[in-house]
Amino acid sequence: MDAAACKKLFSLCSQSLSSTENEKFFEACQLLCSVIPTISDDVFQSLPDTILLDPLGNLLQCRLRNEQRAILLDVYACLIEKHKSVVFLCQHNKNRFILLVLLCAVEIRMMVENPQTNEILEHQQHLAACYLIIEYTIAVMCQSDELTDDDVSSILSKLIDMFHGCIFLIDQIIDNVEDKQALDTVLQATVRILGIWLSQEPIALQKAVQPRLNKWIQYGLNSPTCNEAFKKFLEPIMKSYEEDDDTSSAITNTSSTTS
Repeated sequence: MDAAACKKLFSLCSQSLSSTENEKFFEACQLLCSVIPTISDDVFQSLPDTILLDPLGNLLQCRLRNEQRAILLDVYACLIEKHKSVVFLCQHNKNRFILLVLLCAVEIRMMVENPQTNEILEHQQHLAACYLIIEYTIAVMCQSDELTDDDVSSILSKLIDMFHGCIFLIDQIIDNVEDKQALDTVLQATVRILGIWLSQEPIALQKAVQPRLNKWIQYGLNSPTCNEAFKKFLEPIMKSYEEDDDTSSAITNTSSTTS
């Protein structure tokens, strides 16, 4: 599909995205989720960065039903994956970007805190899309000047709540699920997003994560499918916590000696 055809398609979809009451809303979102990943990088880069952002942003501010919010987040994830960044969203309208992140964090928490893990399987593609939004958000929070300290503070508590939900899901799968292999993909994706966050901000979740790390890593060592993800994303965190503990012990011992 060339740039002209893409612009025409996106223009038509924008009209259907004018309202959640539009009967073609879902059709437009599903079409975008199907088409955007197939657009070549050269063609996509030739399109305006702001394409689709106004109608999508307007919808973010509407009262959305669960299924409407889900498909809207999936469209955003498709755009973010093509851009390999969320900077274009920050630059277009930072307040709407923050709203997107907040909605996404709540969406993830609703899924990962569901004790009915079979329902997570039904929505694992949507969960992956939401994880992708959060992954690129972490990158812009930690490696960019696009967000101010106040901006970060406005979303941090929701992210922490979301990651506590991820911790719950990891425990739930490891401890309580009989058919663990069926959830391998979900488990690896959850460990990955948690590990990415902990590599940037290990302290906020340390009390929750550190007591579980030995159990998690041992599970990974015994799982041929999960071994690589657990090793890559959890072992560096374990090492970081151990180094912090050694430093704290050394400081304590020095203080005791001098006193």
